[in-house]
Amino acid sequence: MTSPTTPSPTSASRSHTWVLWLMVMVLFSAVVALVAIMLNVRSGAGLADATLSGGTAFGATMVGCLTAVAAIKELRRLR
Repeated sequence: MTSPTTPSPTSASRSHTWVLWLMVMVLFSAVVALVAIMLNVRSGAGLADATLSGGTAFGATMVGCLTAVAAIKELRRLR
């Protein structure tokens, strides 16, 4: 009978780091979305329009953050 393999400490550490960075990206995107909503409401747009632009801002910021992470990983791999 073989013993189950346990993940190496480095892979577990990378997993926790990735979760932490993902949470930071989500929170940053949420702040950008809230600012977009507040600016739209302040400019006289309806709540539905402001929410739609906030969702767009959240999505665009999240895509930008994930793209930056992928670019950094690729640049580090090329070193």
